[in-house]
Amino acid sequence: MHKSLLRRSLVLVHTFTTVIATCVAIFSNVAVAQPGTLAVSPFELAQLVVQPGDQLSGEISVDAGPDDEGSFIPVTITHGSNPGPVLTLIAGIHGSEYAPIMAMQRLPALIDPNSLSGTLIVVRVANIPAFQGRTIYFGPGDLKNLNRSFPGDADGTITERIADTLTQQVMMRSDYLIDIHAGDANESLRPSYSAYYAEAGGESVVQESRRIAVAFGLDTIVQFAGSYDSVEEAIYTSAQAVTLGIPAMDVESGELGKADDPYVDPITDGALNVMRELNMIAGEPDLPPNPLFIRDRARVYSAHDGIWHADALVQTGDYVSEGARLGKITDYHGNELETIVAPASGILLILFGTPPVNEGDNIVVIGRVASQRDN
Repeated sequence: MHKSLLRRSLVLVHTFTTVIATCVAIFSNVAVAQPGTLAVSPFELAQLVVQPGDQLSGEISVDAGPDDEGSFIPVTITHGSNPGPVLTLIAGIHGSEYAPIMAMQRLPALIDPNSLSGTLIVVRVANIPAFQGRTIYFGPGDLKNLNRSFPGDADGTITERIADTLTQQVMMRSDYLIDIHAGDANESLRPSYSAYYAEAGGESVVQESRRIAVAFGLDTIVQFAGSYDSVEEAIYTSAQAVTLGIPAMDVESGELGKADDPYVDPITDGALNVMRELNMIAGEPDLPPNPLFIRDRARVYSAHDGIWHADALVQTGDYVSEGARLGKITDYHGNELETIVAPASGILLILFGTPPVNEGDNIVVIGRVASQRDN
């Protein structure tokens, strides 16, 4: 069967499966109140089999290719004693975004499988080659960006095979998915925010994606625009998920290679909030009273190779006015090549935080703010 037809068939199959799983998740609300009243089967993920009421850590292998030795994806599966949805959390799509990776090191220890309804899949580090290589954006072997490589290719480069493994082995087993990021090792990023596709995946997927994005509990929520006609076009992790019919969201918390508690704690707290919202664990999510929704973002891309000098008076998280000076790019002898100004008024979400800059680099992201908050 042609690959595109096969992928469309998988989308239809998963959409039907999602409907069934949603019904199970709804019924699991009763199971939370009356644990043990419904039989729960073992959960299988790749070669890993987890019994109800148990937690298992292991590795999903990524086969070797002609130019590499392959890789592996470390995961922890917590399979509840009670029925419920399958929630997947993915960290380390970019190997130098350390706050999400450290958050996923902590989260499994906070979950009691005997009181859990449903199944939690924690992908601790999705991109081991980039993590071990300490690279930003790209894998060190094939120089590909994993978050631009979905749905992947089983016969492709190492990054494409990791994407294929995540899509086929992890994503397709999920009822909900959270892709967790930070500002990369060269990026300042504040405030921490959640995000979801406001137009992709169909009405029910959008509604459920928004539901978990709000439940995550951060004060700022970015609404991604656009939709996709096929899974081949959905090259981002959460875009692939929603195109497959899986409600999904992104998180951004952390910056500049840091793994401090102020960046890690919002991720673990948010994950627990979503689990409460989905009735996987007891309690009510701690929701923001009036979250700020950002519907549009303005960007600046470098026109030069050289050295970036951020303006000392500007910090991410600040409100900046259109035309405000954010920094400059010089050549390697200190001669100014370009002054960078804000292309729009709004919250400065991302700003380069280290000197190296290359032509085409996205050095500024500003979230345009509506005149009134929308909840």
